[in-house]
Amino acid sequence: MIGELDLIERAMANHHLLTSTALHELSMNPGRWERLVDKGLWIQVTPGHFRHAATPLTFPMMVRAGAGWLGRRGALFGTTALWWLGVDVPEPTHADFLVPRSSRSIPNWMTIHTSKMWSARNFVWHEGVRTTTAGRAIIDHASTMPSARSLENAIDSAISIRRTAMPRLSAELARVSRRGRPGVRLMRELLIDSGGESPLERRFLQLLRQHGLPRPTCQVVFHSSGKFVARVDFAFGRLVVEVMGRLGHVSDRDRQRDTRRRNALTREGLEVVEFTTADVIDDPAYIVRTLAERGLVAGSSPSLAVGPRQERSC
Repeated sequence: MIGELDLIERAMANHHLLTSTALHELSMNPGRWERLVDKGLWIQVTPGHFRHAATPLTFPMMVRAGAGWLGRRGALFGTTALWWLGVDVPEPTHADFLVPRSSRSIPNWMTIHTSKMWSARNFVWHEGVRTTTAGRAIIDHASTMPSARSLENAIDSAISIRRTAMPRLSAELARVSRRGRPGVRLMRELLIDSGGESPLERRFLQLLRQHGLPRPTCQVVFHSSGKFVARVDFAFGRLVVEVMGRLGHVSDRDRQRDTRRRNALTREGLEVVEFTTADVIDDPAYIVRTLAERGLVAGSSPSLAVGPRQERSC
């Protein structure tokens, strides 16, 4: 006979969720199982997914139960998708899912959103769960009208951890945008200065825009003769610009690493200019003047010359 411990162990092996499939594999007597549920020892999370009464319901359990129930009929939506993909957003209190408009009659065991736009390019699998891509999830997150700071942080975080990139995000916004869609205007405003990996880098991009200077390529990886040289914050062709916050640039080891990296770029014929947090925040005139001395003025081309092989990551 299947004991309570057998059921608990099976649930623990599946993220604390016991499924109907597992009950079938264990040859659980249906009548006995119904009595356990009626007594409140096992609680239904979604159809075919149960948790033990002593196991608190967590957000990851909601996600897995909802995803397991929907299968390919749905995917994680908005903030839920971003959190699942590791983007820096607060953990939601409930799981949101997206289904095609034709499936809008699905019972709302979880929060269900519908969409007419349903394409394979909008979905990925992560840790066994189908989710919208980070680009689509950010736009869906924007439609819930978060604060500008929250949305800005989500964009920067997703780019930083390589879940999306500026060209993909901009293209996705163009695809799903329509007149009256909530959050589109805010997204467009925030994307103007996005592409860096920190608030400091975004502020630098904003400074360039406000002074009419060309936008650089962000987060560029340089290679030479097939070997990695360095990954830099910004590049205008052969001019590399780094904005240096305190984090990661304080100790002797940090300074040694920075110096060797700068020397490696210089050996490849690149000019490296570095600005500090204080420069970006308190002395933008110094930045504009320094860049102007190197040929960057309002209306000029962002590509000064051809450097080593570059890979653009945003």
